[in-house]
Amino acid sequence: MSRLGIPNKNKKFLLARLQDMYGESFHPILKMAEAASKLDYIAEEEGDVTALNAAVNAWSKVAEYTEPKLKAVEIRADEGAVVAIQRKRFDGTAIEAEAVEVDPVVEAIVNAAVDDDEDEEEE
Repeated sequence: MSRLGIPNKNKKFLLARLQDMYGESFHPILKMAEAASKLDYIAEEEGDVTALNAAVNAWSKVAEYTEPKLKAVEIRADEGAVVAIQRKRFDGTAIEAEAVEVDPVVEAIVNAAVDDDEDEEEE
């Protein structure tokens, strides 16, 4: 196990051995991406669900090394909001207005987006 700030010697040793075997430019993540690309090509050519599943799994493995993992976020709201919707026809005349209750989760997401937009405008 490596401590914070100290690279793991076993990983460096293994990478060096792999580069000795497969060439200096070898990198396992790039090799995974290459294999995922080939699987993706095969899946598109065959249209087979199994091949497509293999390609998705391969790209998923590559993504683990290239993208941060998303954390689950729980949003709670006690009260639902009511939104008035007014529809208009193409000729500009209004259709009857109606009130719709908004799901609390949707309301929280919309409010967060509006707050972010307001913060950006202030900067």
